[in-house]
Amino acid sequence: MSFLVKAFSGIIEFGNRYFTLGGAIFRKDKRNIFVKIEMMIVAMVLVCAGILLFIDRFPFWLGVAVSIALIQRLAEYLIVYSRNFVLNRGRIFSHADKLQRGQWLILMFFMNLVQINIIFAIWYRFLSLNVEGAFSKTLSALDSVYFSIVTFFTIGYGDIVPLVPLAKILAIVQGITAFYTFVIIVNGLISIHRSDKE
Repeated sequence: MSFLVKAFSGIIEFGNRYFTLGGAIFRKDKRNIFVKIEMMIVAMVLVCAGILLFIDRFPFWLGVAVSIALIQRLAEYLIVYSRNFVLNRGRIFSHADKLQRGQWLILMFFMNLVQINIIFAIWYRFLSLNVEGAFSKTLSALDSVYFSIVTFFTIGYGDIVPLVPLAKILAIVQGITAFYTFVIIVNGLISIHRSDKE
């Protein structure tokens, strides 16, 4: 195995052990794991949507703290899907019926994509509200979600433009996250096809 693959695998396993909320909650008790993960993801999506709507009312220090804390959600998304679909180590779902597992994974993947886009929208909106001229206009909650989704799918209409370095870096990170997501999807489909053949 190459050095880079070993390093990538080691980073993912370290992150899975120490940096994932789901891992901390479900490591000891894996009963009803589908329901527990569903509840966690739905709760996180609702919390993120609430933050997006009301972040303009947060004191600056709280907005910064929340923005930093949300890095964990992005990291968990990348760690969990890398581990399950790139490194093929998602054994916790092996006891479930194939059809149920497939439907559930698609639904959870969709919910996680919604969560990730809302998280980037929170960062864009917070930056827009607190850094003058961060974007070509001050972003409302809807503008932030719109810009996040357009950036994620690499559409780039150009009606909202990041102007300061931090805004540009966030857009770059979201673009890389989107590209990696497509890699995860393709790799996951290939893995499922191979496992079905075997």
